Amino acid sequence: MEGSSAGPGRKLTPKARRTRERILEAALALFAERGYEATTMRDVAREAEASLGLAYRYFASKEEFALALYMRLAEESEEWARDGLGGGTVAERFERAMLAKLDQVSPHRGPLAALLARTLDPNSRLSALGEGTAGVREKMGGVFEEVVRGASDAPGDRQSRELGNVLYALHLAILLYWFHDRTPEARATRDLVGSARETLRYLRPALRLPPMSRVLSRLAGALENVGMNATVSSAEESGEAG
Repeated sequence: MEGSSAGPGRKLTPKARRTRERILEAALALFAERGYEATTMRDVAREAEASLGLAYRYFASKEEFALALYMRLAEESEEWARDGLGGGTVAERFERAMLAKLDQVSPHRGPLAALLARTLDPNSRLSALGEGTAGVREKMGGVFEEVVRGASDAPGDRQSRELGNVLYALHLAILLYWFHDRTPEARATRDLVGSARETLRYLRPALRLPPMSRVLSRLAGALENVGMNATVSSAEESGEAG
């Protein structure tokens, strides 16, 4: 047998990992081809040349396929945020992070587009701001905090957390734009990323001013209220500005 369970915390054998990956890839291909709602677990098992029971052993529901993809992308993002962004300002590092993100998600555009309605549904387990994706948000929030902290013009701790959270939200908005971008090689989205870089280049020095610092704190707090990861605790509200 390939293992009695693939639940959280269980280590899989190499063979079991390959089987799980084959089933996941089959599901993602079907989501892209048929749509999320039209795809059944039986369809996935047939596509993966596996039994229905084996498919359920690794993925308890269709939602598990989507969550596995989200987590895989988040873990890959952590790697390039840690090792591949290089130096530069917040604006420059954000631009590199977003271009890397676009390159990363482009091969998965079909299945991600098929999941988009569920991602935007606040009542879905796959909601971008719901409890089901909290682990993904934690990782991606950390990615954009690292974008800020590793910059040559990084602000202090509190503002780094707040700005990282705001940049994470901005990245989600850019990805939503990307889903609707039909220009060759998503050129319009890449131009939008360049515009965001220029905006950040002028905005970052302004965060040293108390009025702009307060605006950033309020914006980060508003994001927290709709389910974004908290980036600053109430005990830190009186902490240092950038």
